[in-house]
Amino acid sequence: MNLCVIGKPLKHSFSPVIHNYWLRKYSKPHIYEKKEIESSFLPDIISQMKNKKLIGVNVTIPYKRNVYNLLKNLDINAKKSKAVNTIYLKDEKVFGQNTDGVGYCQALKQEMNFDVMNKNILVLGSGGASFGIVSELINRGVSKIIVSNRTLKRSYELIKNFKNKITKFEVMKWEELTPSSNTDLIINTTSFGMKKNQEIQVNIQNLKNSTIYSDIIYNPKKTLTMKKFEDKGFLTQNGLGMLVNQAAEAFRLWFNINLTKQDINEAKDLCEETY
Repeated sequence: MNLCVIGKPLKHSFSPVIHNYWLRKYSKPHIYEKKEIESSFLPDIISQMKNKKLIGVNVTIPYKRNVYNLLKNLDINAKKSKAVNTIYLKDEKVFGQNTDGVGYCQALKQEMNFDVMNKNILVLGSGGASFGIVSELINRGVSKIIVSNRTLKRSYELIKNFKNKITKFEVMKWEELTPSSNTDLIINTTSFGMKKNQEIQVNIQNLKNSTIYSDIIYNPKKTLTMKKFEDKGFLTQNGLGMLVNQAAEAFRLWFNINLTKQDINEAKDLCEETY
């Protein structure tokens, strides 16, 4: 094993399907596997990177913030988002990067033809994934970000981290999710919806018809909340496009290979077949 994804749980992960396909296509003699670990094992993963037992690692729920705190060398997106989803080697040093935001915004453009510039966006959740996504939304000129998290304190922590002179921020209570008519996009960055019968209670009565509901969950293919929005006539998006696009960025960091649109679409198709 030379590459892996770490997290807990990992049963749902499509990352090995994606990366092993690209590894074969580009004749790389490596295998990418799942490694479900406890947090106490994270320093050992970084040691394996230093010793080159591993050449690349993806980090998923719930360890993105933990790994950020363990690494000395961080790229700018990781610094801004205070979360790491990709570990790689550069100049014999172990680096952390966050490709979530770039992957998410690329998928949004590809699949929904949606540009976040000057838009009003409701972000559900304030964990590691939300930090990566919010960082990139700001980079791309979003007008306003409304944050809602089950723990109110975490919403304010996210805003404090990203507060700037251009972007407007608001907090919305999780128990009172009633987005306004000028909401262009709702993003669920939480894992709420991965299990059966988990539906986020959003009051949609004020929303305009063009509002998009986007969920970074990709397994199940459609969460209950996605189905609710679709039933009311809204466009929805799951997290598969984000997964593949952020994976492509990680692959570039590991092998200095810029994957093509065809590579990305082929990986997405393989994942679709596994549903």
